[in-house]
Amino acid sequence: MKRVSTRQLTFAAMFAALAVVLSIYPFTFYLPSGSRITFREIPIYLCSFALGPVWGGLCSFIADLVGTLITSSANAWNPLFALNAVLTGVLPGLLFRLVFKKQKQTLRTALSIIPVNLLVSLFLVTLWLHVLHFDGGVPFWAHLLLRLLLVAVMTAVQILAVRMLYPLVDKGLNGGKNA
Repeated sequence: MKRVSTRQLTFAAMFAALAVVLSIYPFTFYLPSGSRITFREIPIYLCSFALGPVWGGLCSFIADLVGTLITSSANAWNPLFALNAVLTGVLPGLLFRLVFKKQKQTLRTALSIIPVNLLVSLFLVTLWLHVLHFDGGVPFWAHLLLRLLLVAVMTAVQILAVRMLYPLVDKGLNGGKNA
């Protein structure tokens, strides 16, 4: 079994805490369609890219659980959305480290985030909102189309932010050595 370093544990905890902070009120904007604009995925993607898919999934799950427990919303913790959180943490790390490892950094980042956002943020979130009747009675496909623009814009923002921040995270994780 691979030994866990204090640096890895510290970075994972920092990413989870940052994701929780970014998922609460001043940093989250709620839309009438039941959707929200949030930046919580950025530290999750950074964690998954820098530490790997297992750390990314664990970080995202903890951020989802803690974020749900400390917010004052009436929404209870839901395993369907927890599954989304775990997938959001695991899949980009797998794609980044295994599938697209030979691509240039910007393309690698984009190709690791876009499929996850299409699967999780667009399809699964829309599906769970529909199944749980949080979609305001809008048909599934109509709600999916309404969310498409939001997901496209947020994906572009996430790719840009992760691309700019990842070299700093990688350098910090490697103790100031060459990133």
